[in-house]
Amino acid sequence: MTFLSPWTIALAAGLTLPPLIALYFLKLKRNVKLVPSTLLWKRAVEDLHVNSPFQRLKNSLLLLLQLLLLVLGVLALGKPMLETAPFHRDALILLIDQSASMGVVEADGRSRLQRAKDEARRCVDNLADGGQAMVIAFCDRATVVSSFDTDKAALGRKIDSIEQTQSSTSLREAVSLAEAYAQTMIIGGEQVGADVPPDVAAPPAKVFLFTDGRIEDAQRTALERFEVEDVTVHKIGARGDNVGILAMDARRNYERPEFLEVAATVANFGDQPQTVDAVLYVDGRNVDMQTVQLGPAVSSADAKPSASRAFGAVAFENIEFTGSGIVQVTLHVDDALSADDRAWSIIEEPRRRRVLLVEGAPGKLESSLSVFPLDLTKLTGKEYESADDKLLLEDRRSAFDVVIFDRHSTSRLPPGNYFFWGAIPKIEGVSIGDTLDSPLIFNWDETHPVLRYVGVETLHVYHALELKLPREAVLLIEGETAPLLAHLIRGPSRFLIGAFGLMTENKAGQEVENTVWTVTADFVIFLHNALTFLGEGVGAIGGNSSAPGQTIGLPIGPGTDEVTVLRPDGVQDKIATSGVETFHYARTQHVGPYRVEGGLPGQDSFAVNLFNPVESQVAPTETVAFGSDKVQTQAGTIEVNRPAWTYFLLAMLVVLLLEWVVYNRRVFV
Repeated sequence: MTFLSPWTIALAAGLTLPPLIALYFLKLKRNVKLVPSTLLWKRAVEDLHVNSPFQRLKNSLLLLLQLLLLVLGVLALGKPMLETAPFHRDALILLIDQSASMGVVEADGRSRLQRAKDEARRCVDNLADGGQAMVIAFCDRATVVSSFDTDKAALGRKIDSIEQTQSSTSLREAVSLAEAYAQTMIIGGEQVGADVPPDVAAPPAKVFLFTDGRIEDAQRTALERFEVEDVTVHKIGARGDNVGILAMDARRNYERPEFLEVAATVANFGDQPQTVDAVLYVDGRNVDMQTVQLGPAVSSADAKPSASRAFGAVAFENIEFTGSGIVQVTLHVDDALSADDRAWSIIEEPRRRRVLLVEGAPGKLESSLSVFPLDLTKLTGKEYESADDKLLLEDRRSAFDVVIFDRHSTSRLPPGNYFFWGAIPKIEGVSIGDTLDSPLIFNWDETHPVLRYVGVETLHVYHALELKLPREAVLLIEGETAPLLAHLIRGPSRFLIGAFGLMTENKAGQEVENTVWTVTADFVIFLHNALTFLGEGVGAIGGNSSAPGQTIGLPIGPGTDEVTVLRPDGVQDKIATSGVETFHYARTQHVGPYRVEGGLPGQDSFAVNLFNPVESQVAPTETVAFGSDKVQTQAGTIEVNRPAWTYFLLAMLVVLLLEWVVYNRRVFV
């Protein structure tokens, strides 16, 4: 048995035991009474002996019982603990996973996050007297829930405050925060500004990681300050049955825009085959249903993934809908994770996309764009620079869904969406170097919406500009020495910047083709993707559908001082927007549709979808990798040292009853 507060025992004993013993030496003052009997003389003589202050104390059962009662009370004040598990002498750093997969409800009715919080509180309860612990919650980003604190009750409250998210899992930031705090330990206070810096160097720290192991960047997260032996990984959860939606696309038919086409990719991540009903809702109405049969994710024969059977697709065609609203695909299935059973997309009213083409010289883009149902406006470079604002602006933004510049660089760029071919936006951080002859393509991002289904290997250009871009630019097609295509977000505007034009001038000053890519089907698909990516999205990142945790940039109307974001979990966020044209919103940790009251009509909604195979693969892992090192996970419940003060109180009650019996026998006998 261990006492958490041994000094309390010494203090309480010093204040209570000596006074009790002294009471038995006090001389009683009695009133003299004349009685006509000698019956009480013997008892009176005994009392006179006892009242003598310096007489040797005789054996007294009452005194022994009272001393025992006080000793038991003093020991109870010392916080006795039944030591069924070792106390944590080192400082503890508790990392708690709050990502989407931690929302799985296990067989006992608790979610994995609730289990993780319960286990973390057990670790806190096992802290030695004066022990310190800090708490970090992490999903796609990490948050310090509590800096180092010695107050177990405060640590428990902060652990309980960790909320479930539906974001992906990233461990790197959490480990970096833990290592930074371990180097400069701070004792945290309950109130803001109450943190106390230490006077001594940080003591050794142990890391406890509570997770199901579904971590995307674990192998890219190396430990620098901590040793692998200092890290304990507690495996949370056991269920592995799950079916999820990995992709969804909803768009209008080009030839008949009053009809919708919706497609979704569904995957089975469990080890049993599944038959799932996929239901399509349009603006809240159930309009169609399809059944998809999925094989197990792992073959029982060879224990290898059998992707051809575990994946399926659903396609809904010719869905008539002429309004604007939310398209939703829902899987009717009883599985472990609900966050990936639904997917959403925002659909606008059918209209032709407004596109402005600005050409520095006659080219091929006009004929290439003519195959799409667009309202196309064409200007030369000089006409664009001298055009009236009434033509180019609408509500202080670009009046066009997409503005395409063909070999014309400009700084006249009101908030909007821009595509530059063989030219650049004249903004800070973007410039041109030398001309590159026959640049080689080194790499490209085929997962980006602009390059989806595009065979970039068919692209070859004769001359390109050497683009010099800021670090935040996303490179879509990389040349050997410079990027050929990049995506850049700058404030309320988005830019696709291509280093090459479709036409170029030869040495004689004649217009010649700069690429034969224009005669391939890949070029048509590329143009369609680029116009869709720029023209349909309201978000600064990835159109009207975003991943959980990503920041969305939303335009607002002139004179708007406040907007309200209606979240899918029912929370309403009021945000001051006075003096800005675009506000950025980052509280997107929950999947579902978001609506902005006060945003621009047609650009005031977006959807957040999980679409993450790592989170949908909910079966817990047996090991977690930290760079090249692997840590074996530990299952089961953490043993807790149980408090024993209740047993001492029970013993005090028994002694108190015994003392009452002895006292009454002495009085009445």
